[in-house]
Amino acid sequence: MSDVDLKNVVIIGSNSSINVIKNIHSKLPKTHRIVLIEANEYAYFPPAALRASVSPSWENQVMTSLENLFSEKSRHVVLNGYRAIQFDETTVTIDKSSKIGKTIPYDILLLATGSNYAFPCRPDTQSFTMKDHLKNMQGEIENSGKIVIVGGGSLGVEMSGEVRERYKDKEVTLVHSHGDLCGKEVGLHGEVYSQLTRKGVKVVLNERVDNIGELQFGYGEERTIRTTSGKEFRADFVFNAMGTKPNVSLVQDFDTSLISEKGLVKVNDFLQVDSPKLRNVFAMGDIVNIDELKTFVNANRHSSYIAANILSLANGNEASKKYSTGPTIMGVAVGMTGGAIRLGWFSFGAWAGSFKARSLFTDSFQSSYKQLE
Repeated sequence: MSDVDLKNVVIIGSNSSINVIKNIHSKLPKTHRIVLIEANEYAYFPPAALRASVSPSWENQVMTSLENLFSEKSRHVVLNGYRAIQFDETTVTIDKSSKIGKTIPYDILLLATGSNYAFPCRPDTQSFTMKDHLKNMQGEIENSGKIVIVGGGSLGVEMSGEVRERYKDKEVTLVHSHGDLCGKEVGLHGEVYSQLTRKGVKVVLNERVDNIGELQFGYGEERTIRTTSGKEFRADFVFNAMGTKPNVSLVQDFDTSLISEKGLVKVNDFLQVDSPKLRNVFAMGDIVNIDELKTFVNANRHSSYIAANILSLANGNEASKKYSTGPTIMGVAVGMTGGAIRLGWFSFGAWAGSFKARSLFTDSFQSSYKQLE
């Protein structure tokens, strides 16, 4: 079968979709091929990005090539360094012409576009110079004396732990607008608070930064961080660990009614975009309006359901595997030996958190992108 006759299973975003790809690449009918569209030239692993911005050599652990995901003889295609800018009921348009064109027809589409975080949790460049950007941040943190981290979710907690793990002499202050680190619903506050303070992190709770609009993030001249209650902190490095914004613009541009009040993509029980016009379009990860934590674990959980439904559609059947949420699972690392984990109704401290903290699962990330065929 020639390439022009193949039906495309287009996947936008490699980060959380790699397990879908691994599950379907050898099981799709010969009439179908995967077309992976990734804005970056490389695959990136945000769960270890904070350590990569602090500890030398870790920049090599969070990036890997997409060039050899499929063999030269494979019918499947990787378009890395191409950004999807629009889609409709039958096609996806990318930002520049590729070896299979600029407007790509699809039979099935998967949106795995994730969320926007502050650097380094999301890359600030599409090229492999991203490694240099990480190394540059390592140097800036090394040269800093007073570091203030704004935001006490898992990003703020993990960044505080990474800095204090490597630099015992630096003054590290974590400012959080709420009373529970990592969120009240996660239930890990007491454990991570205790570990951070033992490491020497000054944790400031229930204080909102008042001058956030004029605040310079990153490294630079010493500046003042002010809270609404009048507290002041001095820093020569300020790290932005505040919130995320899901990348829903593709769906929003197609039909604003498909975006929920919380700014997420509406999906049905089968993780299909909830529109009669888009029965062959799936969404996963951070962008979907499912009542669960937006974690890498849950994105991976979506993968098996979506893979089964894609294969069902490709074989001429209806999607049949309904998604069901699982127990709450969340791990937070505090340095390389500490942290905490929530597993359903139970939470565990440093001895369990260290399973994540030691490698941050970078070995699994690297092996995921080894050649599939």
